[in-house]
Amino acid sequence: MNLKFIQNYNELEVHLQGEIDHHCAAAVAKTIDFKIRRHRPILLIMDFGGVSFMDSSGLAIVMGRRKLMDSIDGSVEVRHLCNPAKKIFEMAQLDRYVTVRKEV
Repeated sequence: MNLKFIQNYNELEVHLQGEIDHHCAAAVAKTIDFKIRRHRPILLIMDFGGVSFMDSSGLAIVMGRRKLMDSIDGSVEVRHLCNPAKKIFEMAQLDRYVTVRKEV
């Protein structure tokens, strides 16, 4: 799993690439949390355009970051979900908790 961060004013974008599973989830969460605490963005944008596989660990990563962003009065937006990931997000009704952009 590779992460690329882009800081834009009060936004922090994280571009995820590779596979998200329970083997990498803790490290991904820890890295994103560090950047959130350092930059304190108003909006965290999680771009899943480079994710080739995701299990429920991806949901845990998003929901954990949502909780952290809530604690600093921020929000989370998810972009570019591949079809399998989109189905997981829909089944979990994640769009009730974070903004899911269909097209950007």
